[in-house]
Amino acid sequence: YDPERSWGSQELVVRINDGELAGQEVEIHNEVNDTHNIICEAGTDVVVRMEMQEGLDPYYSIYNYNRSWGLLGLLAVFAAFMVGVGRMKGLRSLIGLSFAIFLIACFLLPAFYHGYPVIPTTVAVVLAITVSSMTLLNGWSAKTRVAILATMCGVAVAAVFYAIFSAVLHVGGYNMDAAEELIFLRQRAGFEVGDVLFTCVLIASLGAVLDMTMGVTAALFEMRQVHPTISQKELFRAGMDMGKDMTGTMCTTLILAFAGGAITMLLSLLTYGTQTFQLLNSDYLTLEVFQSLVGSIAVILAVPLASAFSAWALGKSAS
Repeated sequence: YDPERSWGSQELVVRINDGELAGQEVEIHNEVNDTHNIICEAGTDVVVRMEMQEGLDPYYSIYNYNRSWGLLGLLAVFAAFMVGVGRMKGLRSLIGLSFAIFLIACFLLPAFYHGYPVIPTTVAVVLAITVSSMTLLNGWSAKTRVAILATMCGVAVAAVFYAIFSAVLHVGGYNMDAAEELIFLRQRAGFEVGDVLFTCVLIASLGAVLDMTMGVTAALFEMRQVHPTISQKELFRAGMDMGKDMTGTMCTTLILAFAGGAITMLLSLLTYGTQTFQLLNSDYLTLEVFQSLVGSIAVILAVPLASAFSAWALGKSAS
């Protein structure tokens, strides 16, 4: 029993503000329990779900609180801090992030839904996000081109390790939590369910690889301006030295992000008495570890890639 949760039921009269029934009032029976703890008072803004079956009256239920304005407010605060601290670069980063989300929501997902092949579509979206993000930050400069090349090579490394260890571990899209829904969607769209995990791994690791490659590349290009006579070998060594500290924190960030998302599921598995050996070999934990480590490998190898490409590009420009 949780004293912070309420139990019982409510009889509500709800006024519909949007949709086909806008302006009408409907009566709704609202059950309140541990998992559906939507408690309504006069003026509470909620989302109503309507279920229609042929020959029967519509059935209305309370889906959840209307959180749209709260989420928009949080987004506005995030954007304000992004621009306030980062100024023009913060604004450009915000535009790049918005474009990345647009590509995923309005191109990648509809492409899957309409049966386009998963792997080529994912690679195209990753390339588009990389080019747009880097170009918005620094323009179409030599530094940008080097960072893009290093990022795509880092993502390619992630793809190679994905192919190897997904076969070793026998994991794919069919092992994901939403596999049943994906199989149902496959019957309509015809895409390959097993490849969806590839998309998840690449998109999840892309942000960290972008950060790493741009961080190393920008530092080495700045170093070349301060020390024009520095050699390619010294530039590469400097990039590797800087990357040592960055890889530790970045990999920790990736792994902790996945670990944080796995806590509730792991607690659920422990509740059912899952033994340690079973837990370690479960689909869920294997996928979480697999995604975080493949992404971390891409981040680690992004350091020598960015260092080598930067040293080569700067040495070529000096010759």
